[in-house]
Amino acid sequence: MRTKLTMLLLVAAAAWAQDEPFQTVCSNATLEGDYGFIVTGTRPSAPTPGAAVETVVGVALTHFDGNGNLTQTDNIHGSITGLAAPNRQGTGTYVINADCTGTMKLSNPGSPTLTLAIVVVDDGNELRAAVMDPTASVTPGTIVPQVMVTSNGRRVITRSGTGRLARDARSSQPQ
Repeated sequence: MRTKLTMLLLVAAAAWAQDEPFQTVCSNATLEGDYGFIVTGTRPSAPTPGAAVETVVGVALTHFDGNGNLTQTDNIHGSITGLAAPNRQGTGTYVINADCTGTMKLSNPGSPTLTLAIVVVDDGNELRAAVMDPTASVTPGTIVPQVMVTSNGRRVITRSGTGRLARDARSSQPQ
């Protein structure tokens, strides 16, 4: 019995010490469906050089099609500019690399196109994003405004969809 236990422990230790760790492989198809985002940060309050910096908060619902295209509805509130356009519609594209990093481009009417660095986490259930471009325009000799806008998104799962909540709801119904 002791020999069998020792062999079992050795096999388990050898399996644990393999040279190749578990690797996640992502692609555009990793993002498919609706994701709810919280958006926070700071930005210039106007496109003119030297504009005051404002804090922004908001939410967005983004639909990724699994093929590199997206649509989005957002509500972003600035501490100076207020809520410029409720339920603002946007479209864009995204590219997900095999290591689960990527980029996203988002266009909204009346706003500059945003380029975001993104990271897919939790097997595609969550997405982290940071605006990388456009950078702030400043007047030479003035202090660069702090442009720091990030967002965290989570896959939206509804009871009418195909996610865990939907399966749980169907399995609890009488047959």
